[in-house]
Amino acid sequence: MLLFLFTSLLSFSNCIFSDIPLYWWRPNEYTPFEGKNFGDELSHAVVERILEKRVSRARSYERKLLAIGSILQFAKKDDVVWGTGMNGKDLKKKEYSFHNLDIRALRGPLTRTFLRKKGIVAPRIYGDPALLIPRLFPELKKASSPKYSYIVIPHISEIDLFADEKNVVLPTSPWKEIVKKITMSKLVISSSLHGIIVAEAYNIPARFLRVTQNEPDFKYKDYYRGTGRKKFTPAYSIQEALEMGGEPPALCDTDALLEAFPYEYFTRDEEEMQ
Repeated sequence: MLLFLFTSLLSFSNCIFSDIPLYWWRPNEYTPFEGKNFGDELSHAVVERILEKRVSRARSYERKLLAIGSILQFAKKDDVVWGTGMNGKDLKKKEYSFHNLDIRALRGPLTRTFLRKKGIVAPRIYGDPALLIPRLFPELKKASSPKYSYIVIPHISEIDLFADEKNVVLPTSPWKEIVKKITMSKLVISSSLHGIIVAEAYNIPARFLRVTQNEPDFKYKDYYRGTGRKKFTPAYSIQEALEMGGEPPALCDTDALLEAFPYEYFTRDEEEMQ
């Protein structure tokens, strides 16, 4: 009887813990940043909404899923990739911890080219999963009468530069609060990549604001090319961004992106228990 109970509990625990965890970046004691970062926090929000259940946060050394964020450099052998991209700061590293990855989608073609040079096969399915937010969160609607003529969303490393500016939305604010501000704006001016992405997901004009060289252009180029635009033009001041308006709209097959989600890693528990 005891042996039966032990075997049943072991089988049950294997079912419960068959999900792979999700990795997303958060500032820590080794970074100068405080608070949670908008784009990175969207990762678990999107994945949890798709699965309709909570997901656990992976340690970087575990086998895991990587979704939203420029976090591919944290991948390890056999990790699953859905929509992430490389950070331009890490392109010249000589050694990476991944030699084989299960890739379902990537943020853009520049990341795919980087991986192909490493001998890693990747499909031509592009798009940041944050583009799915209007679809996954129908309660977060675009305002019919925008409250703001524009908002500014700085990169987390540039917050201090905007202390005296009006209409600034901090990327360390709760993610839903930021999305709501975006949906109430006529124009989004952003050095935060996901400020641009979420705005364009709602067909709200957005302009990349380049005020420092803290972040290499790679991730911005990767996103724009992955959404059908070979060229983009940064604004170098808020006033210039206001004069320029938004870039041409993003083009993304969100059906293909959603279909590429690795559902099987999160459904084995239900299947095995039947």
